[in-house]
Amino acid sequence: LNSGYIQVDVVEDQGEFSAHGDIMDVFPLNQEKPVRMEFSENSELLYLKPFEIQTQRTAEVELTSLKILPGSEILFNQETIYFARQTLPSYRKECTPEVLRRLKESLQKCESFPGIESLSPLFYPKLETLFDYFPAEYLLVVDEENHITERAEHFYQEVFMEYELSKQQNKLTLSPEALFLTHRELESRLKESAQVYLKSKVPDKKSERTIYQLQFSDNQSLRPGFEHSKATSAAGHMVQLLQDWSKSGIPIILSAKNQTHADHFQQLLEDLGVESTVAGKQQVAKDCPWPKWLESNTVDGLKEKIPILCGNVSSGFRRLDADGQTQFILLTQEEVFGEKKRSRRLQRTQVQQVTGNLDDLREGDHVVHLDYGIGRYHGLQKITAGGSNNEFMLLIYAREEKVYVPVAKFHLVQKYVNADGTAPKLSKLGEKAWKKIRTKVARAVDDIAEELAQIYAERKARKGFAFAPDDHEMREFELRFPFEETPDQEEVIRSVKEDMETKLPMDRLVCGDVGFGKTEIAMRGAFKAAQQEKQVAILVPTTILAQQHYETFVKRFEDTPFIIEVISRFRTDAEQKIILKRLLEGKIDIIIGTHRLLSTDVKFNDLGLLVVDEEQRFGVKHKEKIKRFRAAVDVLTLSATPIPRTLHMSLMGIRDLSLVNTPPADRRAIRTRLLPVNDYIIQESVSREIRRGGQVFVVHNRVETIYEYGRYLESILPNIRIAIAHGQMREQHLEKVMLDYIEGRFDVLLSTTIIESGLDIPRANTIIINNAQNFGLSQLYQLRGRVGRSDVQAYAYLLVPAEKILSGVAHERIQVLQDLNDLGAGFKVASRDLEIRGAGNLLGSEQSGQIASVGLELYTQMVDRAVKKLLQTESGLAPEDIQVRLDHIEQSIPESYIHSSSHRLSLYKALGTLPTKEELWEFRNGVEDRFGILPESVLNIFRNAEVRLWGQLHGVEKIEHEQNRLRIQVKDASRLNHEKLVGWLCEQETPLSYIPENTLDYKNVPPEMNAILKGLKNLEQVFTVYG
Repeated sequence: LNSGYIQVDVVEDQGEFSAHGDIMDVFPLNQEKPVRMEFSENSELLYLKPFEIQTQRTAEVELTSLKILPGSEILFNQETIYFARQTLPSYRKECTPEVLRRLKESLQKCESFPGIESLSPLFYPKLETLFDYFPAEYLLVVDEENHITERAEHFYQEVFMEYELSKQQNKLTLSPEALFLTHRELESRLKESAQVYLKSKVPDKKSERTIYQLQFSDNQSLRPGFEHSKATSAAGHMVQLLQDWSKSGIPIILSAKNQTHADHFQQLLEDLGVESTVAGKQQVAKDCPWPKWLESNTVDGLKEKIPILCGNVSSGFRRLDADGQTQFILLTQEEVFGEKKRSRRLQRTQVQQVTGNLDDLREGDHVVHLDYGIGRYHGLQKITAGGSNNEFMLLIYAREEKVYVPVAKFHLVQKYVNADGTAPKLSKLGEKAWKKIRTKVARAVDDIAEELAQIYAERKARKGFAFAPDDHEMREFELRFPFEETPDQEEVIRSVKEDMETKLPMDRLVCGDVGFGKTEIAMRGAFKAAQQEKQVAILVPTTILAQQHYETFVKRFEDTPFIIEVISRFRTDAEQKIILKRLLEGKIDIIIGTHRLLSTDVKFNDLGLLVVDEEQRFGVKHKEKIKRFRAAVDVLTLSATPIPRTLHMSLMGIRDLSLVNTPPADRRAIRTRLLPVNDYIIQESVSREIRRGGQVFVVHNRVETIYEYGRYLESILPNIRIAIAHGQMREQHLEKVMLDYIEGRFDVLLSTTIIESGLDIPRANTIIINNAQNFGLSQLYQLRGRVGRSDVQAYAYLLVPAEKILSGVAHERIQVLQDLNDLGAGFKVASRDLEIRGAGNLLGSEQSGQIASVGLELYTQMVDRAVKKLLQTESGLAPEDIQVRLDHIEQSIPESYIHSSSHRLSLYKALGTLPTKEELWEFRNGVEDRFGILPESVLNIFRNAEVRLWGQLHGVEKIEHEQNRLRIQVKDASRLNHEKLVGWLCEQETPLSYIPENTLDYKNVPPEMNAILKGLKNLEQVFTVYG
């Protein structure tokens, strides 16, 4: 805490730590992964192990030491707080009382705030520079001295402008000299310290420095050849060069950006008759052989095969001898196929769509109990009964009736989530209404599952066109992708190709957030189709999206011979007529358009692939026309509306679905701030975005006052170009405003919430949401998603009237901020109603009402059961079908073991639903890894789960223990041969007896978990012989 780290329940971000008993997790700023430490009772460190954020499991490897850097530049401790309090009064004349008050509050609460680092001189008597950290003896190398001086000068000018602006706004600010070295001071320090200077050119003037000239050349002279050959084959040109160099005996190394691209590169070379091998990683010193090869002018042991190395090298080079002859060549993938987008090496967790756990359950939230219906959660309570002290979940129903749910039945409880966030009606205990609702929904679910299964079976019976497998042209096209594929992208691309290569017509739905790479998936499919002389149609819901897709496709396919066209309102009637004629003649390979493509006058020469973007946004008639296409051609549907992962898994047997949930590697989390409404915040945020060449969204969700608000913005933002857009404008006018904004003719777009989320405006990286308190969480999530689609840091400002900030609303909105502040963190909460919408889109909008009546999780559970029943893959009983009553045995998680109630809830629930013994053991290993050795009462919960799994396996619906007797009730009477079993029992002296209602009664079983498990093991013989 004193080092500026934040204490949390689960460590997910740098600068966080958590403590659970003898185990501490910390994510230092200087580490790529968080680290787990375990201490002995004597506080001795036992181990240091890195762990994965997504699984929270440690790696096998142990660290020998760990350096933890401070979590913030400003550390709140006795010394710094005392110094700040002494220094602050001297700034009274330079800032407003409000700023001073805020600073004093921060000092009292020891709380940081955005931008506090710029006030460092308030907290420290002396600031240190990088030079102060160097040891007594060091080697300083200066690369391109002139560039460093120019950049320093430019930076200092920027800082000075910010300082002047802040002074005018009466904001507490410190002079640049107090915070930074001036560019002249930096120049002076470098001259004092530097020993080696690197320059690309020999200095014109005489210098006192000793000059060494190294004989290297870059590969610039090769680039025109690759550029010229792009339209035919850059790969062919590369092969010719490789062959020429090999004949001359010149050692060659190739470099690829990552392992995937290296494998593609190798496959491409193999297709073209060149032998190569993937030979090591450049980032890891011991794996990087090329400096040794460079020194010896040979490629050791690889005379026959050209080595391909993995690493971020965008430019290669040639080593020359004294006569200028090439001795050695490093050629990179990017020099051959074009530059790749640099991505920051940050650990990114996959965006998880979590339905089913109780991590985020809070007191007062609505829940669904499978037996009792919809109630309200009122926390965990310890109750002593039958000699044991166990934890119970308290649920409140209509008429304030209470239900105490024991640990063994936590899996019957789910968080209630519906589409509009409205509070549902609480169920009444003892009435049949809940049972009727469940029956009604179950019937609807059975119907929808049967309908989907029938559609799937009909499609399986049809014959389509089977595309050929990938060749070197496809691999070359893939290598030109200017980004690094995410794991999800790779998996979905593989699925799409496999679908296209079978004779069944493809009908795949790809769901994923905007900017997660769905368009590239469509482009890979389009290339495959066009390459095999089939036409491709890309169907989009709006004119602007059609234009955007057209520009994206033209740029991506610029090195291919394929002809791409767009048909929409932006084309004149005469142009449309020509396009349709050429389409029919087969002279257009890829056509992009709105619903205009579905008109009767649009005829294809040989359509092979239809890509539908956001199908749910088309009307009923258009959807019917799309359905007709599905009978004959491959159809790929893209959707930015997420669907629940659980529903995806359930429908896998009857619907081809793919989820793209991983954000791109260079995507930055959007910085979200809750702030009071004032002119300065708007001026500062807008001017900062425009100064860095960006654009701004301002959301004002009232059409009747939007023009008045626009005049207010113009008054505080002079010389800023502002456009206004809202849903009551004529469609053509709205399109023109949006297109002008996309093309950069306006700096700020003031709009209602109508602006479509599918638009890609990478320069728009700041969004200001006025009166944010009037928006729901999912709305804020969607609005915020309009920015942050590039690798530039994006900002979202939620403006709220000052009195709301100071009222009870503050806590709620700060909670929203915590949910929304990381990539995918808010997704867990905010996407719940989006998931319901997605489920409705997938299964039919009438299903949304069924979902609302029972909640999303129970609904998806019902779909899962219905599909398994249809496909006859269901085996054994479900967890909710089994009753396990072992009340006298203590089963609870002590707070001393896991303090967080939400974590305890989540663990209780998981143990009630894990489907196999193997997964139970794996889960146990994970809990022990994260929290330490299991106490006896926690071990009993795991043993209780073993009892449940035993029951599921043997078709037992009830297991209970009381007065040293273990009773097992079998659900299906046909599971046991009654006559043989009774005959055997009569012959044997055994503590086992059989009583009516399919119940086995086992005597003399002590009230201990191990004894109960042993008794069940003994009973396995009965089920084996007489089952």
